[in-house]
Amino acid sequence: MVTTPPREDANSRDIGPQRAISRLLALVRNTWRTLTSMGTALVLLFLLALGAIPGALLPQRSLNESKVAEYLAEHPTLGPWLDRLQAFDVFSSFWFTAIYVLLFISLVGCLTPRMLEHLRSLRATPVAAPRNLSRLPKHHSADVSGTDVAGMAATVDQRLRGWRRTVRHEGEIAEISAEKGYLREFGNIVFHFSLLGLLVAIAAGKLFSYEGNVIVVADGGPGFCSASPAAFDSFRAGNTVDGTSLYPMCVRVNDFTATYLENGQAVGFQADIDYQAGDDLDTGSWQPYLLKVNEPLRVGGDRVYLQGHGYAPTFTVTFPDGQTRTQTLQWRPDD
Repeated sequence: MVTTPPREDANSRDIGPQRAISRLLALVRNTWRTLTSMGTALVLLFLLALGAIPGALLPQRSLNESKVAEYLAEHPTLGPWLDRLQAFDVFSSFWFTAIYVLLFISLVGCLTPRMLEHLRSLRATPVAAPRNLSRLPKHHSADVSGTDVAGMAATVDQRLRGWRRTVRHEGEIAEISAEKGYLREFGNIVFHFSLLGLLVAIAAGKLFSYEGNVIVVADGGPGFCSASPAAFDSFRAGNTVDGTSLYPMCVRVNDFTATYLENGQAVGFQADIDYQAGDDLDTGSWQPYLLKVNEPLRVGGDRVYLQGHGYAPTFTVTFPDGQTRTQTLQWRPDD
């Protein structure tokens, strides 16, 4: 007896690939819906705050690399493991960046449909009143027979001032629909878009900003010019900043004043400085400025802050042959 296998239908051969594609699309769709839900955004925001805790408790290389080296020397076992997890570079680590990017995508995907829906509801007229008011959880009916319908409609419309309302007339029947509560949703959307804008601003700052610290000796010191990153004592650049296009300016400190109370509490710090920027670098002229805490010098899109103060003692060394060498050397503020 000879048997032959059943003929394979051409349509059945396409079912397998189509089913796999459908499953893949369903997985992508469900993943996107989960990612762009408000619950996921709240979880990611919590993880972002949780991930920032090591950056506040542990020394960071971007702020003080010597502190990181000191921590690694004091903790020879725990330190290397934390370093592998990028605990000393928290805000530039791969896991913190992943949370940051996922939170950004989640907020964009969550807020954009809500904003479009809110705009559509603002442009739409209030819906008509239901025919059966008894189905509403809160309703009230009254007999106004014998009254002027137009006058009653005008009175109700006047009392609903401040609501979005519309009046519909069908013969002798007047129907008034009114809605309110749009401001609450608008405020909610503005709040979340403000959070989104904050994330964008922080990301832009990490990409395009730079920060440098330098100790300048007052009262006759050499001053400082932002010619290159090498002119700074410490320099942190964003991912798109290579340090070759810094805004040229020079600063010299004429005098520094610190004010304290009798109990040692600091009252204020200010530095009398001169600066050069733009055409002043060619003419050699200096512009005066009184630099205070939280009152930076703003020039060319850059800001110069007064962050701390210390001492710069002058040392004189006398050699046996009578020659002397004198040098003023600044001390670090923590010395």
